[in-house]
Amino acid sequence: MKKALFLLLLISPAAAFAQLDNSAFEQRMMVEPADSNKLFLGINMLGFAKNNEFFDTVIDGYTLFGYQLNPYLSYNIAKNVRLDAGVYVQKDFGNDDYTEVMPTLSLKIRNNNVNFIFGTLEGSIHHRLIEPLYDFERVLNNRLENGAQVIWMKDNSLFLDAWIDWRKMIYANSTEPERFTGGISFNKRLFTFGNIHVDLPLQLVASHQGGQIDTVDNEVITSFNIAGGLTLEGTGAGIIKSWGIKLYAASFNTNANTPVYNQDGFGFFLNPYVKTTIGLTVMGSYWYGDKFLTIQGSPLYTSANDQYPLRMDETREFVMLRLLYDLKVADGLTLTARAEPFYDTYAETIEYSFGFYLNFSERFFLLNAKKNR
Repeated sequence: MKKALFLLLLISPAAAFAQLDNSAFEQRMMVEPADSNKLFLGINMLGFAKNNEFFDTVIDGYTLFGYQLNPYLSYNIAKNVRLDAGVYVQKDFGNDDYTEVMPTLSLKIRNNNVNFIFGTLEGSIHHRLIEPLYDFERVLNNRLENGAQVIWMKDNSLFLDAWIDWRKMIYANSTEPERFTGGISFNKRLFTFGNIHVDLPLQLVASHQGGQIDTVDNEVITSFNIAGGLTLEGTGAGIIKSWGIKLYAASFNTNANTPVYNQDGFGFFLNPYVKTTIGLTVMGSYWYGDKFLTIQGSPLYTSANDQYPLRMDETREFVMLRLLYDLKVADGLTLTARAEPFYDTYAETIEYSFGFYLNFSERFFLLNAKKNR
């Protein structure tokens, strides 16, 4: 009975759904010609409270509660070059120590619609990956990425993000292998007719573990997650601001030779949605995976879980209802609330999670560092 009611909710015309819109969490480094030779004080802040009430699904329930703070100085060296230097701290409530304290340094060069970043990247949710490839919770517990990145954005017609995130540096006789992750996120508008458009999204995440100067006698492992599909979106009328359907096929491939990771897998991901003019988005997701494993994606989508290393669910299937609300409180400050119940077909139970987030991102002018010639 519960399953029938939940499926009825998902197919109801009043509750059509889609992939998560995480734009409220983005903290992009804008490069503006008017800011040339100016010095700014910038502040990025995220307060979060996410509770996963999981009991009978593939992972145990837990709570994430705390804040992230990234104050920085920003200097626009030229009209197309920006340098940011600061510190990133994370505080998990209930922990007397800071969870993470890291310096941040980013050099961003802009050439028309193409941007190059060296240092601390516009990473995490900025890559705009689907959840089977990138877990939203990494924003809350593993956000920083460092390396190099190229971003090409042209209005709403083209998005390309290519990056490499160096996770573990090694030196001669290191006792651990080197590790890095990279990827490509691409979206191209194919055509528009009236108020409806069709896009082609392609995504890839790759991880590498190896090295020649360490003392670890392990095989070199390279793994890939690849996803692609089509999206259909349009503008609405009245209270309906927009609507859409996003369809993806995803795969996992690796050269690893272990009982769990020596197999290839695939998945199917369907996301319809409706976005309203009052800030509420109602969306849903259907996931079917067969031996699908993920490099950085949510553990809800994978057939194997680090919490239970001996367990392998070859088939993973669930449907999820999402209620998402964004409210602009002030310039630079957004309140986000989310509730996400889902029906797990493996356990035949309904589980749920909910969260509240405060995002603040703003720069404040300090002084002109030097006079323009």
